Amino acid sequence: MKVKQKIIEYKNNLFSAKSVSYKEQMGYAGGIFGNCMGQDSIDTYADKFNRNFMGIDNKKLLLKGNVSTILSFIVPPIAGALYDTPSAPGKQSNIRRALSVTPMPFAITSLLLFIVPSESSMFNFIWVFFLGMIFSICDTFYDIALGALALKLVTDPKDRKNFYTASSLAATLGSMLPGWLIPIVVGSTDDVHRQQWLYFFVAFGFCVLGIACMYAPYFTIDEQREFIIQSYDQPEKIEKIKWDKKSISMLLHNRPFVILQISSLFETIRKVTYDTLPYLYDDVFDDYGMKAIIDAISGALSYIGLFAVPFVGNRVSARNMMAGGYAYTGIFYVLMSLFNIRFDVKSIRSKRYIIGLLIGLAGMPNAAQGAARRILVADSTDYMEWYARKNYGEPMRYDGLLSGAQSVIGKLNSLLKVNLYNGLFEMIAYKPKAPGSKIKPVQSNDTLRGIYTLFSLCGVVGNILAAITLMFDNYTGILKEEVFTELTEMRKTAKEGPKPEVM
Repeated sequence: MKVKQKIIEYKNNLFSAKSVSYKEQMGYAGGIFGNCMGQDSIDTYADKFNRNFMGIDNKKLLLKGNVSTILSFIVPPIAGALYDTPSAPGKQSNIRRALSVTPMPFAITSLLLFIVPSESSMFNFIWVFFLGMIFSICDTFYDIALGALALKLVTDPKDRKNFYTASSLAATLGSMLPGWLIPIVVGSTDDVHRQQWLYFFVAFGFCVLGIACMYAPYFTIDEQREFIIQSYDQPEKIEKIKWDKKSISMLLHNRPFVILQISSLFETIRKVTYDTLPYLYDDVFDDYGMKAIIDAISGALSYIGLFAVPFVGNRVSARNMMAGGYAYTGIFYVLMSLFNIRFDVKSIRSKRYIIGLLIGLAGMPNAAQGAARRILVADSTDYMEWYARKNYGEPMRYDGLLSGAQSVIGKLNSLLKVNLYNGLFEMIAYKPKAPGSKIKPVQSNDTLRGIYTLFSLCGVVGNILAAITLMFDNYTGILKEEVFTELTEMRKTAKEGPKPEVM
């Protein structure tokens, strides 16, 4: 009974917030679950599907990644400015409009990307390129809408660790589900033709579930609450928010946000590690089904770390949670790199569960870091508004632009990852399978060692550099408390208006 009571108390504490209701938290969590599920399906498995079933080679995938990422740069600034534009009286806001329009094409394209339309690798390349562009655009609009919505909803910093812990629980589950289910289902048979259709049927299930979940925020979050932050000083005339010199200057002066984005640049290197995992299990370990077991271990440990955020957050800052998590993970990748000193395929396969356990342990901070990252972004909006009021005498809290800026930087990081990842796969001479072929290509010993090197070395470099970068962010502790106290007083003064002069 005591355990049950503690679980109930934890649940009540996790979902208790002054600025956000339980229904709104659940709706937001549903949206982020569906979004992350679709993202992980494509980001983790579409690339391997393209090589092993579409017959698209490394050079074409490199071209696709570069062109699609460069073209996608124009979407985040448009979306960010759009979401900061107040809606006309009686009309639907742009955020709600995005939440109602984008889930359907997002989910359908995520399904179609797991269909092999022909036996021509060039036609398949064109198919993947254009559907991937639609998927990316819809994902960006929906992702930024969720990001801006959260920044506008959670106005009290005390609520952030709970709100973002709950949303990170949903995000982690959404990311884990494809990683856990696809290797089990696809790895259940060695028949290449059957594997191709199993990918499709799993993607179809994710498509249906994703559509249902991604509409949850639209139906649960009150329209009137979306612009609550600036309701007291919103201009009477609706003005369009622009990416002008002043707004960009404010973003560059937002130190905690800038440091976080520099850290994300180095995290891009460690993401190459995660993209390499399907190849590690399938080609190096020759045990694709093992990925589901290790993902389950990693996911369980990750949830333990995440559940601790509301309590640990009272003693450890979000910055230190992220930096410490990177350092912790980096140590495990150093240990895994030791297996590559004298690489032998038979030896690696016999020790694969030891390496797998290290992978699982390395993933423990991931979900907590996801929550901490969202908390840092939310905190940076306070810093940005404080800096603008202090130096320019006016509020400048553009949540949509901040989310858009984060997405633009994410696209730049994706461009780096695409070139690094596909370039390295070309360097190690990974062989794709011809479309329609029932024979899985045999990779050379050098290629297998190259896969293991990519996996381990990128994990070491990416984690250590990201941890070091975050230590340059000083918006924490006493400074953070002082800034928010001053900001609260500034808001109060602006709301009350200037005091009349005493004659």
